[in-house]
Amino acid sequence: MQSNLADLVKIHSSKIIRNYIFREILGVTLLSTLVLTIILLYGNLSKNDEALFRALSISPLLFMELISLMIPFALSLGLPFGFSLAVIFCVGRWSADREVLAMQSLGIKRSLWATPVFFSALLVTAISCFASLHWSPVSRGTFEHRVRNMIWEDFQSWIDSGREIAFKLDSEGDKNLMGGLDAGLQKQITQATLSIGNGVGDNWENVRILLWAANRELLAILHAKKSIVIKDREAGSIELFLEQVDYESLEHNTAGSTKQSNFVSFEKWKQPMRFSIDTPALERDMKRLSLVEFRNMQKNGNLDRFDTIRAYNHFNKYASLGCSPLSLSALLVSVAVRSGRKETYANLFIGVLICLFYFAMGTTLGQSIGSNGYGWWIANLSFLAIGIFTYQKSLS
Repeated sequence: MQSNLADLVKIHSSKIIRNYIFREILGVTLLSTLVLTIILLYGNLSKNDEALFRALSISPLLFMELISLMIPFALSLGLPFGFSLAVIFCVGRWSADREVLAMQSLGIKRSLWATPVFFSALLVTAISCFASLHWSPVSRGTFEHRVRNMIWEDFQSWIDSGREIAFKLDSEGDKNLMGGLDAGLQKQITQATLSIGNGVGDNWENVRILLWAANRELLAILHAKKSIVIKDREAGSIELFLEQVDYESLEHNTAGSTKQSNFVSFEKWKQPMRFSIDTPALERDMKRLSLVEFRNMQKNGNLDRFDTIRAYNHFNKYASLGCSPLSLSALLVSVAVRSGRKETYANLFIGVLICLFYFAMGTTLGQSIGSNGYGWWIANLSFLAIGIFTYQKSLS
């Protein structure tokens, strides 16, 4: 009777300890992941600030939608490292507060309270891999499609309102083409402004194009009574085929004032004018494919060798990062038990160092060993082996 009662008390105590470990680990993981995700999200927001400000001017709901589509990528990196910091912080605090020592004195084996940590690592690994290999690439593709549609819709609203649209011209001329102009004049042009009197579908009327130099000197004016417009959404550009064109070029003296102007008319402008709308490129990119989509495309033979290599490199990198909680957990538990006896908050610094070393090792090996990203798994396997060794040694 006494033996049965002791067993029941032990089982009940074990359940309390497991629940306590789960609650502590997952609670701190949520907090640290939130902080890291916000930091990573801010970095992504700064890279897309122009698109976000444009979305905010159109609709606050669109602005919030675009931000929400950036969260999965930030979460896919923030969650595994947030969990690593949570493990070393919690276990280190238990060790510093003598909770680990108290459990050992009561005959509770380390495997009892460490098992919930490893189960938590398995759970976080599953969520991280899903975020990295499916949720993040799908959201990235949706984000770029939404931005592209937003820019085209915004561009059409500018046309409908008759407002002037400015285009920056690069010297290489790979995005914008000022066809039919003198080569010397093309080298001076840094900006073009476009305004449309009336634009319906692919037929525009009263199209005016102003060409500017770097010092805001007006170099030339084109006015076309009619223009056929070809809109290429994939390339993010429009081409204007101008008809009934009045063209005036301006020459300036050193003082900047107009010295001479030349005026000529054409029935048709001999080359098209091409302008880039600066929409995100939607070329086939493995970063926008989920793992399931990639496997289906590979099965159907829709990928060439170059795309396949890029895909393997991408998926191996993010799959290994997603599995990092499972790879690092044993080492983090062992290190935290030892160092936690001295200083609790120093564990955060130690955890950051371990994560940084893991990431540096994975990046170095992933880039130097082949082109498929298998080097990332060497870092995972190395840290897993070291962790198992140190954990087993600490039990003896």
